[in-house]
Amino acid sequence: MPIKIGPLARHHQRMKRDSGWLGAYGVIAVVHLVTIAIGEPWSEAITKVLLMPALAIWVWLRGGPVTLLIALAASLVGDFLLQIDHLVPGMAAFGVAHVCYVLLFSQRTTQRSLVVVAGYGVLWVGVLALLWPDLGDVRIQVAAYSLLLIATAVTSAWNGWRSGVGGAVFLLSDALIGLELAGYDFGARPYLVMATYCAAQYLLASSLVAVGQPAEQDLERAA
Repeated sequence: MPIKIGPLARHHQRMKRDSGWLGAYGVIAVVHLVTIAIGEPWSEAITKVLLMPALAIWVWLRGGPVTLLIALAASLVGDFLLQIDHLVPGMAAFGVAHVCYVLLFSQRTTQRSLVVVAGYGVLWVGVLALLWPDLGDVRIQVAAYSLLLIATAVTSAWNGWRSGVGGAVFLLSDALIGLELAGYDFGARPYLVMATYCAAQYLLASSLVAVGQPAEQDLERAA
């Protein structure tokens, strides 16, 4: 006689499976940071392009929005292009990701703070003015991309602390890349870029995923 699995058991199975993919993302992120620290370029490249697929699978299993999956797919393309030194196409790919994030957070927000807009606006002008003389031929591209980045930071801040921190940390990560483009580099910068990037993508994605939704659907179907 077959054993019937109840809703609570299905809930635990689903949580275990989903947590496994989120755990995989964390492990890949840690391994990637180690490869940066020890200077293993091939391992660094491989682990970098595995990051977003692992996070995207977790988002998909948790019933996350399609627009978020598109953002993570665009981020994967951006990661690959930046890894092979295609800066402008890489920025374009991440620009698509930020458009997706802005759409998602704009649709969900209930309170729009002009103080947040003003604060990030001042920060954008200040950082761009500082880096502008040394950005060379990519000035316009960096200015356009950074506007999308600021838009993500603003709209994510309107949606609570988790998404707000994610948007701010993403901004920090790309600001560190901007420092390199302007000729200001330091030893720990590549490590910090990826550490903040991995944290930012997780915070943004997890803030947009209704963590209890799939389990709740199981319970509703069983009722």
